[in-house]
Order: sequence, then structure tokens, then C-alpha cells
Amino acid sequence: MSDEQRQRMRQTMQLVFDAPPALTIAETDSSVAFAGDSGAALLLYSDGRKVTQKVEGGGDVEIKGRWQGNDFVVERKVSGGGKVTEDYLRSQDGKQLYVIVNVAGGRGRALEFRRVYDGAAAQ
Repeated sequence: MSDEQRQRMRQTMQLVFDAPPALTIAETDSSVAFAGDSGAALLLYSDGRKVTQKVEGGGDVEIKGRWQGNDFVVERKVSGGGKVTEDYLRSQDGKQLYVIVNVAGGRGRALEFRRVYDGAAAQ
């Protein structure tokens, strides 16, 4: 694996493991916005249109979102570095948000795990 490929895989792993401890989601008819505790929001179109994020140090991340039934699916591809898919779904009682994360790295390697966010208390 070249140094550039290693860097791209590091970028992919950062997408996977640098999840915000709190998440705010705002939805409109045509888009879904995700904001972590840092305040920076990611706006995705729910029709699958691609958004490209520039990454400091090279490479781009191509992101697209789409509704799949009641779940919102976000796909992120790091140029030359793998793919991360996040499936956002609410628990049956609506009190938690599950994020099922799938990582496809290449050479047939894959990883899947789940993040769980508790709903905010009503104010």
C-alpha cells in the first residue's frame, strides 16, 4: 500500500471513529442537516445528490444521502480510500437514534457497528 493510499484510509477511519458525542438533525422536504457539538452542519439532499467536502491535506469526500423507507442512509466515499455507510433510524419508542455504520475498506475487508444516541429532554 502506498503512502497516499494509507493517508486515504486514515481519512476513512476518521469518518468512522470521530463521531460527535451529540448530534442535532434538522429535516426539510428536500434535505437533512446534521450538526455535531462543534456546530458545523452538513447539509445533504434527500434525493441522492452528491456533495463534495474538501479535506485538508488532499483528497475529497463524496457524500450523498437518501431515504430508504423510514431510515436515512448516508454514503461517504474517500477518493481512493474506501466507503462508509451510515443508516440513521429511530428506536420504536422514538427515544433513541441508532446509527448503523458499515465500513468497506478494500481487499474485501468490512466492519459494522452501531452508535446509539439518546434523545434530548424536552425543554
